[in-house]
Amino acid sequence: MCHVLIIEDDWIIADHIAQLVETAGAMSIDMAVTEDEAVTHALARPPAVIVSDVSLAAGTGPSAVARIIAEIGRIPVLFVTGEPRGFQPSSPDMMVLHKPVDDRKLMETFRAIAPLS
Repeated sequence: MCHVLIIEDDWIIADHIAQLVETAGAMSIDMAVTEDEAVTHALARPPAVIVSDVSLAAGTGPSAVARIIAEIGRIPVLFVTGEPRGFQPSSPDMMVLHKPVDDRKLMETFRAIAPLS
């Protein structure tokens, strides 16, 4: 079973990403709109994969991911961002796609990093 945490403050985008990762094999999903909410969700139910925006209304996706990884260990992360030039992932376990993202590319990338079996 692959549990996914989506960190995105735009509900329409978050819902669309949720539909795509479910189609790609995710079995359960939590969604967070702020950095603190993301950490709370992850500590309550550790995700197998995180899909995160970079900029949030409160906090940042990279900061949320860093806090989560510090608490529960390495997790594959897919950043989906509209700010590709200002962001570099800090680990080889982290991938970046740029908005607007192609649905097939998001699903392919998710399948490549997610423990789906």
